[in-house]
Amino acid sequence: MKHKKITIISISALMLAGIIISCSDSGDSSEITSGSNLGSNCPTKTCGDFATRAQAQAAYNSNKSCYKNLDADGDGIACESLK
Repeated sequence: MKHKKITIISISALMLAGIIISCSDSGDSSEITSGSNLGSNCPTKTCGDFATRAQAQAAYNSNKSCYKNLDADGDGIACESLK
């Protein structure tokens, strides 16, 4: 009975460690945002982080929910103030 309990605890600990690693390994922690994306792995990017509108649009198209702040008016075009 004691061996079975230790095995169950060990398996549970390994599963928990796997979940923690898989959740934290999906992005660079230095780019995790705060505010509306709190707790997600969305990078903090603004239009000022891009040299061209094409670069900003590519980032926006790659993950519209993460980069929704690049499309201020919601028309699908990122950083319209950039050239």
